[in-house]
Amino acid sequence: MAAKRAESPEKRASPEPTLRGLTTKVALRRLHEEIEKRVQLEHERQYGAESPYRKLRAAFVKRYDSPLGWLSIGSSLLASGALLATGMLWPALCLLAILSLDLFVVVRENNLRRTEIFRKARHAISEIKLAEQHFSDDWQQSNYPHLSNPMSPCVSLQWTYRDGKIVNLPWALLVRGDYIVLRPGHISPGPCHELETNKFFAANEIYGAAPHGDPPVKPVARPPLPNLVCCLESTPYLDNLTVCLKNSLKRPPTIYNQQRYLLVTKYIQQWGFISALVITLISGLLRLHGYGLPTDEKHNWRFVLVESSAAAIVPLLPLIFPLMWISMNLWGIARLQCFLKTPQAALEKSTSKSFEEDLDTPSYDYQNMSMLRSSVLRIWMQLWRGDSELLPRSANLVQVLGSISALCCVDKKGILSWPNPTAEKVFFLHNTDEEAREDGAGSQSSSQSESDDVPVVDEDHKERGIVAEVLDLTHDQHCPFRLEFDDHEWKAHIKSLKPLGLAILLNTCSPLTHEHYAQFCGHVTAVAMLDKDLVPVTNRYAYALIESSKSFLHGRCLCELAKQIGFTDHATDRFALEGQLASYRHLQPDVVRRDIRFARQLQLSSKVKVPFPHSLSVVMRENPGGYLSLFTQGTADIILDCCDDFWDGIDLRPLSAQDRKRALDFYQRSALTSYCTAFAYRPLRHGIHGALSGPQRSGGDCLYLELPPESKLRMQHVDKTHCDFQGGHHVKLSHSISTDSLLFSENKDEECNDVEGCFEMQCHQVFIGMVTMQYQAQNDIVRLVEHLEQACIRFVHFSKENELRSRVFSEKMGLESGWNCHISLLSEPEPDSEKERISAKPKEFPENIGKPQATTSTTATTTTTDHENNHHPSAKVMYISPPAPAPATASVSESISAAKTTEIVGDGPEISYLLGPPNNLESSKTLSSSAPGAISNPDENPLNALNSGDSHSPDSEGSKESSQDSCTKNNPPGDSELEAETEANKHKQRHSLDSAMDENCRSLSTLTESTDQSAPINFDMSNRAKLPRGIENIRPHLEQVDNVPLQVSLFTDCSAEATRQMLDIMQSYGEIVVCLGSSASNANADIFLQADCSIAVEPLYPQVCQDVDAYTEANIQNNKLLWQRHSGKSKGNDDEELLEGGLHGCAMQSPAHTISPLYLSRLLNSLPCSIAVCRDDPLSLVAIIELSRRFSLGLWNCIQYWACCAGSISILNVLCACLSQPPLVTPLLGIYLMCVPVPLIAISLAHIDVDPKIMNRATSKKQTDYDSRAFAFVMWCYGCKFIVLVVSLLVSYWMLLPNTQLNPAEPATEEPVLEIDDDDDPEFYQFLYIARSSALLGIILHFVFISVTFVHRDHALWQRNPFTNRIWAFTCLFLVLIHGIICFVQLLLEDFWVQLPNQWLALLILFGGSLLSMLVSELAKFQENKVNARYQRRARLDFGTKLGMNSPF
Repeated sequence: MAAKRAESPEKRASPEPTLRGLTTKVALRRLHEEIEKRVQLEHERQYGAESPYRKLRAAFVKRYDSPLGWLSIGSSLLASGALLATGMLWPALCLLAILSLDLFVVVRENNLRRTEIFRKARHAISEIKLAEQHFSDDWQQSNYPHLSNPMSPCVSLQWTYRDGKIVNLPWALLVRGDYIVLRPGHISPGPCHELETNKFFAANEIYGAAPHGDPPVKPVARPPLPNLVCCLESTPYLDNLTVCLKNSLKRPPTIYNQQRYLLVTKYIQQWGFISALVITLISGLLRLHGYGLPTDEKHNWRFVLVESSAAAIVPLLPLIFPLMWISMNLWGIARLQCFLKTPQAALEKSTSKSFEEDLDTPSYDYQNMSMLRSSVLRIWMQLWRGDSELLPRSANLVQVLGSISALCCVDKKGILSWPNPTAEKVFFLHNTDEEAREDGAGSQSSSQSESDDVPVVDEDHKERGIVAEVLDLTHDQHCPFRLEFDDHEWKAHIKSLKPLGLAILLNTCSPLTHEHYAQFCGHVTAVAMLDKDLVPVTNRYAYALIESSKSFLHGRCLCELAKQIGFTDHATDRFALEGQLASYRHLQPDVVRRDIRFARQLQLSSKVKVPFPHSLSVVMRENPGGYLSLFTQGTADIILDCCDDFWDGIDLRPLSAQDRKRALDFYQRSALTSYCTAFAYRPLRHGIHGALSGPQRSGGDCLYLELPPESKLRMQHVDKTHCDFQGGHHVKLSHSISTDSLLFSENKDEECNDVEGCFEMQCHQVFIGMVTMQYQAQNDIVRLVEHLEQACIRFVHFSKENELRSRVFSEKMGLESGWNCHISLLSEPEPDSEKERISAKPKEFPENIGKPQATTSTTATTTTTDHENNHHPSAKVMYISPPAPAPATASVSESISAAKTTEIVGDGPEISYLLGPPNNLESSKTLSSSAPGAISNPDENPLNALNSGDSHSPDSEGSKESSQDSCTKNNPPGDSELEAETEANKHKQRHSLDSAMDENCRSLSTLTESTDQSAPINFDMSNRAKLPRGIENIRPHLEQVDNVPLQVSLFTDCSAEATRQMLDIMQSYGEIVVCLGSSASNANADIFLQADCSIAVEPLYPQVCQDVDAYTEANIQNNKLLWQRHSGKSKGNDDEELLEGGLHGCAMQSPAHTISPLYLSRLLNSLPCSIAVCRDDPLSLVAIIELSRRFSLGLWNCIQYWACCAGSISILNVLCACLSQPPLVTPLLGIYLMCVPVPLIAISLAHIDVDPKIMNRATSKKQTDYDSRAFAFVMWCYGCKFIVLVVSLLVSYWMLLPNTQLNPAEPATEEPVLEIDDDDDPEFYQFLYIARSSALLGIILHFVFISVTFVHRDHALWQRNPFTNRIWAFTCLFLVLIHGIICFVQLLLEDFWVQLPNQWLALLILFGGSLLSMLVSELAKFQENKVNARYQRRARLDFGTKLGMNSPF
């Protein structure tokens, strides 16, 4: 049974007559049918029963969403009624017509905004339909990610049967009825049941291993957990889709919408309207009662009370402002969309770059890129029709990017970093005395020497010459794998590096080992979760544990290192794989206890996770000759236990306790922040067969070797009579073999197939060295961080890893890493529960592990474990609550039926048939003390204790290496050296071994101190700022202590829910947040919806080896474009294809010309995102931020000018009413001014020239409340700009009117007579008409000259030529000419020239005052810029300063 269930799913599927699983066509049809049904259902639920009144009302309920409010509508109707009452029909009709147009547009825009996400979802449905009908037949297995690709937390994939084959299917394409392959240690993508046993798995449940009771006291064989074929019971993507459809409108309002409401709606249309109305009514009442100034205007109550009030409030009405606001915002979106789709001209560069080349040179010329206005206009018209690609209405990308204060990235691998880690350091032991003897002098090298870290134990001359060499490597930023040694003289160590390179090619990067290694990693991942209760890790966030389950499947390709050493692609042709042997052991409780103390010493909020000890060996046969060799890779603790000697580049040398300490010190330091793999080698007399030799030699059967975890337990089964330590050198001599003896390895009868034989085979190996690997930040990200910092935009990284690993990578990106640079969002455990877990004994774990552990927290994702031991003694299932869209409740295991058990075959009689009878040769041998774990070296425990890092550290694909030199020179030199030793040296060596056995009793403090003293990295994690730990403590800290949590750039131990909550906190404190995340992950939907706007990036996929592509789309490239051309449907889109095709470059956003599985996944997962791109696309965030800033500043410049003009016209009419004058600007004239000239000038001011300084400005925080100081400054600043206009127009108006003198027979103090007919004084109205005609031209002139100072807001008139804005220049010239001609014709028709000699002063004041207006406005702008400069300095200081309440400075 175990053998059958351990087979690969392909083999189990082969006997079946029908294809297993769904076909791609059926699956895609089911996917789009279910999505379409869910979209329709949700649309009906939200808007199906909505009445027309509620639709109308919804457009004006939220004040920030609509540019038109209820008060504005009411005031417009009131003004129309007042004008009708006075007989002014045309102004009233114009007002009503404009109001009707506003209502139509605003209501329509609101409906488009609310249904925007539904239209985008329907576009995705249409693409899925297109794929199902035309393209799915061409999809091949290579179009999906490679089955053996390393796992990445940024990519959600699932092995699934499609068309009878297993493919690595993107999570979003899974459908109900899919047959999935659930691998050990992996998470079920949704509710599913196993086909054979009908066992049920809940969504996000980890398929884990069952505890085997007490740890083994001797090595035992364990069968791998079988891959389970399960049938999905629902489509997983529907849950994310529902969340997107429900919450797409819950984004916070943009800062420009808030400021628009504050300025236009609140200050002008509410306060200004009420103030103007009250003042004019009071003035009119005073005039009616004879308290006004004496004029010759007839005091008709309709004109005094109604017309004057209407003329004063008409400029403050919305009029066409809603149309202007909406159209300009859509124009900004159209410009950005055109910018994203316009091919960028690549700068000329050399094909290959050197490491020393300046990396700050951009790859594309974004500065000189031009966009066709016809293309922008076409996209603008599409947006008016409801295009929803960029979510322009529900998440205004331009407004958000124009005011962004924090760019938050929630995924690292493949986005911020290269997808695969690359080698960073190479460690090996080296004999400097031999080098000096050969070369005559020691070579100068930049490699690090660690020989001084430990005291010299052996006084022998040769032993003193052994040092630990560490060679650093530098990663080429222009390609994912290329490396170079830092030390130019690294070839002096080539003999030590050759075995390393060969082991990499034969083990780590051999295509023959990929499948077995992936299976082993899955088993080890599942087994490692059994040890999670050994450590006091709070499982508050299920996602953190889910991420830790992916720890063993990181990319470990080291081919480039082997190539640098000098190996070619054909170096492995002479080797044949004979078998694979996998081993692991559980963590030791004493190591975990020391690790706990180490975590406390570093004051880490998250647990420093111990890499799970494991190793993978390959048996290779070299032809010709038939020599057998064993190459081993794994964690250093288990590898060093296997080794007796090490290769020093010339000869084999005994591995002393001092050498072990050097290696373990390096490992324990490296494992804190990187992925460290050790390598070993030994020649073999005989091969291996049976289940322990891997699936290749056993016909698919496979067994793994579990070693005892405790040092004492590992020693108990060793026969002391055969392991005589008194002999001193039995360890060294027992495995001494000659090269000739290897010829006997061809005797098949001697191949071992039992546990002890395979265990012994791993003993007596030769330690080669270690390689540390690290994820390298991509160069464009480093440049991005620098540019964002200049723009006062904080780059915030939400890392799923622990604090140590996260800090190291953040430093690579260029983020600060000072004393208060990071906060852990993982809460500390309760003290009582922590003590209970720490004091738990190993034998109590099987009982304790089944107890539900629920923690009460605001983020409430809970891990619950459940055992159904009634069915099988080893049954165990873990239930993990998903990283829920909303705070989840505790998962109750009782809700899961008792059938949820995982049947795991134990290590009893069930697997005995897989192992042959004990080999006589091997069973007669004793197990050496060099067996894995048998040597209790003094630093084994501190190694594991300091072996921190998150769950990613168990270096899954490390490499084992050995060169042919070691094969030919292995033992004779070692034998001669050992035989030549004196008795004194033997005694010292025996004492060293005995002391090594006794070092387990050393105190923790001694071990920790020795490790810290030798650590070259200063991990100062004290975090003296005393920042909060845990997401639930962030908000209280902000309210009661300081705002430092808003200014850090790194949050560690993040789950999806914790990240979402932190974004919410940032937004509630005024931050404008843009989220950057993976479009291939299923956990980002909530985060995307929480941010002000989101950008989804298809990450670079990790590769199992650099020679194996992650996936390919060559066979389906441009399939949609070719189909459109062939079917004749692309004629209307020729221009768009030319625009997007990238004939001379690549567009920032790649066009959707290729429909592939990954494209559909990106389309679905990026539904709530404004932009979805591939990582290879030349998207420049700095460029689109700069474009958005320019447009947003121009938009606000336009609105400010419009508001000032409206206010000045209204103030003119209010003052005329106070001076008992007829309105200078009639209602019809006011409507005309606010609908034609003022919007034209204002819109022309929206154009902002390219200014490098615009990316050095700090954006302002949200201002939603009334601020008296800010209000006073705005009134003073903009009042000064328009004060000359108001004064000069009033004075000239006053001078033009009194030409008709008062009648002497009619005293001025006479009571006014209310006359119904006002047409009896044509002369007065002639002068009034002339005055108003002249005033219209004067107003236009003043507006034009004042607008000169609005062209370049940040620069003086003599610093920047305003005529660089050609649109503004032509607009102003056209308006002045048109109104000048109109005024001239009006004055000519009215015979005004006769009165001209008497009115020249008034006209001089009227027209000449415009120049004075410009000068005064320029002075006001100068003062405004000084204030803004002070604000910018203060904002930049605040941005770069984090001196909180607990600052040590």
